[in-house]
Parts: sequence; C-alpha cells; structure tokens
Amino acid sequence: MKVVNLVLLGITVTGRLSAQTRTADLVTAARVQLRAGNADSGLALLRIALDSTSGGSSTDRMNAFVWRGVLQFYKGRDSLARESFREALLIDPRLEVTGLAQIDSGLAREFEAMRRSVQPPALARPSAALGRLAAAPRPDTTYSCVPECRGLDQPPRALSPEPQTVIVSGAGGAPVMGGAALVRFVVDTSGAVEPASVTVVSSPSPSLAESLTNHVRALRFAPGKAQGRAVRVLLQWRLNLRG
Repeated sequence: MKVVNLVLLGITVTGRLSAQTRTADLVTAARVQLRAGNADSGLALLRIALDSTSGGSSTDRMNAFVWRGVLQFYKGRDSLARESFREALLIDPRLEVTGLAQIDSGLAREFEAMRRSVQPPALARPSAALGRLAAAPRPDTTYSCVPECRGLDQPPRALSPEPQTVIVSGAGGAPVMGGAALVRFVVDTSGAVEPASVTVVSSPSPSLAESLTNHVRALRFAPGKAQGRAVRVLLQWRLNLRG
C-alpha cells in the first residue's frame, strides 16, 4: 500500500496516497504557517480545507482534522482538539498517528483516548436468510443422482422435447433397429450440460458414441437446486434409440 506521510515536529499521519486536491493544498499551506509559528493562520486554512465545498479525498480530510486537533491542543482548547481527533477517527478508526508522544505525552493520551471511544458499529446479528446463505453449497459442489438423487431440493428437469429419444443410424448410414444406450453427464448451474462431462456408459455400437454425445450436449435443463441455490448435478440417463 502506498502511503503519504505528513511530518511536522515529529508527527507522522499515515493514510492512502491521494491525488493533490484543493483540500490537500490547503493542508500543506497550513503546515507552512505552523512552521512559521502562525497557529491562527494555520487554523483558518484548515477551516477552509474542511469546508464541504473544498472537495478532497477522505484521506485529505482526515489529515486536516489531525492537524487541526494538534493546533487546538497547543492553544489550550483540549475539548476542541479531542473533537478534531474524533472526526479523523470516524473517517478511519485504524488511523495511525506516530510522534505525538515525542512532542507532548498529553497530546498522545488525548488521541488514544479518543481512539478507544470510537468503536466500529457492532455487527448486526445475521438474519436467518444470511445464515442459510452461509451454509449454502459451494458453487463447484457436484451433487449426484446416480443411482438416486441425494441432498437436492429438486433434480434437474429437462426442457428439451423428447430428451431421452435419439434418432441414430449405424455405420454407413444403415438404420438402427431400436435399442437403448446409457449415458452420464453433469448439468451445470445454468442448466447446460458440461460438454466434457458426457460419457457413454453403454450402447449397441461404438459407432453411435458421437451421435449420443452430441445429443446430450444439446440438451437444456432447469438446473438442480440444493438449499435454494442452483447446483451442479451428475445424471445417468437411459436413451431410447430410433432409426
């Protein structure tokens, strides 16, 4: 992670690097005033920087709040310093500001006390629906309907007309006088047959393998479901052959 370090009197504020904006320019100008001992001028510039019309990223605003807190602390305005630190921490509760203790231990204590008071919102108790989602099957889980379906709310349902009837011909175009073949294949979560999954388990002739495979690959299904979600399902079908 790229970081930008704004250093003054040993203080380092660390956040994500952002493009230069008007807010960032104003913070830089305020730091120049601080080096010159013009605290009031620095505060005036920071006030402009934190105006909602000044733009700037969340990191720019966070830096401006930290520097405003330091200035308020040195002007004896402890409550305003704490409020500035609080605003910075509300932007990012993980904000790290190093070097405060080297300047004044009280400054560091104020910042850390405010950090402890700014807690991330408590996580809401997950709903029943989210609980079911968390327990839902992984997308790559394959259920099996061989020899029977297990763990499914519903098995895949064929959408193609006469899906288990195949018109075939033998070698050289010779008609096939009926019969049956056994095939296995996986229906994916969209209802399509995974092409590489098609296997001819048995058929009247090895020459029918290509026709059987092409027929199965073209089938379309309503996908199988488990715990309300579409899942991959292994099927084994008996195909009726017609010449």
